[in-house]
Amino acid sequence: MANPMYGQNKADRAIASLSPLGIAAPTVAKKVVGAGAFPSLVVNTHYIVTGTITATSQELPSGVLGDVIYIEMVSETAADLMVTNAAELVFTTADTGFEYGGSISWFANAASNGAAQLTKAVDKTACLAANDNTVTLTGATAGGPGNGSWLCFTKGESLWRVEGFMYGAGACTAVVNAAIANS
Repeated sequence: MANPMYGQNKADRAIASLSPLGIAAPTVAKKVVGAGAFPSLVVNTHYIVTGTITATSQELPSGVLGDVIYIEMVSETAADLMVTNAAELVFTTADTGFEYGGSISWFANAASNGAAQLTKAVDKTACLAANDNTVTLTGATAGGPGNGSWLCFTKGESLWRVEGFMYGAGACTAVVNAAIANS
């Protein structure tokens, strides 16, 4: 019998990938995603978005405790969008919802001079209801989400947790549009 004082897991709650130090560290494959539709999601994958994504809806796979899906926008051009202007990139879970407390943050105020963020206010959308099972990112030429934006889905004991930060793009005269809600 494992001693819970030393962090051993019971067989039914074991994590498949542990580092030599006992830290949950799944092997994460990297996949570059160019312009077009977002590909089907695979657990333990780091999606590196290098082009603008067209309207796409994807459902998170079932996953097991400790699985991760990481999505990051990386571009050589600061004004590039992660999602086509006025299009939606939607991620849903078949679970009853995302874990409570998950959230996506962004700068709350658009730049008043059309080029720089002049205030440091931050806003967010959070998972607060049992039926919050959808993340929607809406593209806006003057707002984003843009370069540096990221999402991380982590599988808990029974639900996926979502965390992320959305950065503006273009002139940054519009606020980034990210939402967590019931589909």
